[in-house]
Amino acid sequence: MHLDKQLCIVAAVIICASASHFLDQEWDAWKSTYEKKYVTVHDEQFRRKAWEETWKKVQNHNQLFEQGLTKYTMAVNQFADMTTEERNSRNCLCTKKRLPVKKNVPVQVYANNDNIPESVDWRDAKCVTEVKNQGLCGSCWAFATVGVVESRLCIKSKELYVLSEQQLVDCDGGDKGCCGGIPTNALDYVARHGVMLAKDYEYSEKQFNCLYKPDDAIKFNVTKYYALPGEDSMASSVALDGPIVVGIDASDQFHLYKNGVFTGKCTENPNHAVIIVGYGTEHDDKENKDIDYWIIRNSWGKGWGDNGYIKMQRNENLCGITSMAASLDLVH
Repeated sequence: MHLDKQLCIVAAVIICASASHFLDQEWDAWKSTYEKKYVTVHDEQFRRKAWEETWKKVQNHNQLFEQGLTKYTMAVNQFADMTTEERNSRNCLCTKKRLPVKKNVPVQVYANNDNIPESVDWRDAKCVTEVKNQGLCGSCWAFATVGVVESRLCIKSKELYVLSEQQLVDCDGGDKGCCGGIPTNALDYVARHGVMLAKDYEYSEKQFNCLYKPDDAIKFNVTKYYALPGEDSMASSVALDGPIVVGIDASDQFHLYKNGVFTGKCTENPNHAVIIVGYGTEHDDKENKDIDYWIIRNSWGKGWGDNGYIKMQRNENLCGITSMAASLDLVH
């Protein structure tokens, strides 16, 4: 009996050592993939602990996916060494209390969306630029606004321009650069000033003095920019006119998304701006019902999510997606 106990203890030690060695290898590989370097040993220990918590969370969640108990998977991605609190607190949208909002923004209501297509994806029309990466700057509002302008200009002109987010970060006085902004304010700026090409005003992840050159900017005849009041109008706008900008709560679970239809936990208080480039519906065999989703382009690089994209459940106001929906009509 005594020998059996000793063998059990030895086996447990071996298993723990093996698990620890495996995590060491995973940690080193993850740091290499995302080029992570830490200034002090204490900092690395703290980040390693946060990363291990994330790793466990992702494994547990993906087991639920394998069992058919959730509709999306997670990944140990570039945000894995952040704590849950840090991921939940990231914010690149300004509230109305922090920043004045342009007054009298019209609301565009689409009376009936029964006749719109069942699915839309503007990537198929080659009118969506490559996924970009805002980096450490809280400039999602600029990326989302510029992305919508790029797509809507392409739909009108049949030419896809890559435009400058840095111009908005540096020059849009109605917003706060890397400290956040509001898409309708940015749409107002675009309508008045136009946007330079990205190659002529390159992105730097920081806010600098404005280097806007009016003669180098693409000017638009913006007939109007407007808010969209609900998911029916949002779908009609996407189907009939092109991509739109929305605000969402980029929650802890959103940060770790990999693929599938996101139905995770989040609030209705937006802290991040993204672009809806389409929508669709897929059948859930387990529950024998359809689930509607939005196709969303994020600005966290191609390494996040599904090559930079996420499908989010539609017609549920998930993550407050209806609260800041907006777009513009323009003529090149």
